[in-house]
Amino acid sequence: MPAARSSDILVRAARMYYLEGMSQSAVAVALGVSRSNVSRVLASAREQGVVEIRIHDPGSRFAADSTLADQLQQAFPVTRAVVVEPSRGVSAVEAVAFAAAEYVEEHLSDIHRLGLSWGSTVGKFVEAIEPKHLRADFAVVPLMGGMPTLDTRPAGNVTIQALARKCGVSAQRLYAPAVVESRQTHAALIRESAIAAALQRAAEVDFAVVGIGAAGVHSSRHILEAMRLSDDELRLVAASELGGDVCGRFVDVWGAPLGPPTSERVIGISFQQLLDLPRVLGMAAGQEKAQGVLSVLRSGVLDIVVLDATVAREVFARVNT
Repeated sequence: MPAARSSDILVRAARMYYLEGMSQSAVAVALGVSRSNVSRVLASAREQGVVEIRIHDPGSRFAADSTLADQLQQAFPVTRAVVVEPSRGVSAVEAVAFAAAEYVEEHLSDIHRLGLSWGSTVGKFVEAIEPKHLRADFAVVPLMGGMPTLDTRPAGNVTIQALARKCGVSAQRLYAPAVVESRQTHAALIRESAIAAALQRAAEVDFAVVGIGAAGVHSSRHILEAMRLSDDELRLVAASELGGDVCGRFVDVWGAPLGPPTSERVIGISFQQLLDLPRVLGMAAGQEKAQGVLSVLRSGVLDIVVLDATVAREVFARVNT
């Protein structure tokens, strides 16, 4: 066996073993090498992406793509990545939500305060999760105010109430809009004692589940519109090269958080507070979210990311261009 395992050797061994069903011993004979060498070649084929292993569970709503997940973990500052392919009849959003729910369910016994943002994927996450092994003092906490213009599905305080009912706990509330139209309104609201207390609770969660937005797409576009920015403010935002957002907090295409004017229009956890949380899980589905996902991944705010394979591939396509 040559010291350098060329792509040709990796492909030949992988074809014989995975596609033709040959045993490792038979592959070793065909290639004229030892069986232990074949085992190492097959491992290299997986590591280098020549072979992608996917697990298709007929009873599952998604299949996991471990190769893409490993690539995300190597390329970005996340401790865990999950990439899924939806099963037939399941949307990408549903697949991502179910995968995120499975992850959170595995860690519920370690979570004291679970924080939620809002959005369609977070709403699907709440529908999917089956709470088990809760701590006695478990709490569900909103990370930001509500967005009535977008609350056409389980989101905002509606999401918090739905999950609290599932968990058998009382819902904590943040009685404020997520977005306001002026910095003066923002300054006045965050001084209100009830709102200040709710924002403090948001900053103290030990696990946050958030949707990832992309500038100009879906809810991110509506958030920016709801801010009613002046022409001068809009020009300032446009010059900043918006990338994506989490909890209404925008970052540029390189992951740097934006300050005013957008930061002075959101009633919710701040970007720095998100960075300071012990664990933040971000979710996104759909190719159109790729720039937002890439920007938020670059920001370092996420510890865990759950994506569908389409958006994950597009993220890497954008990194490499």
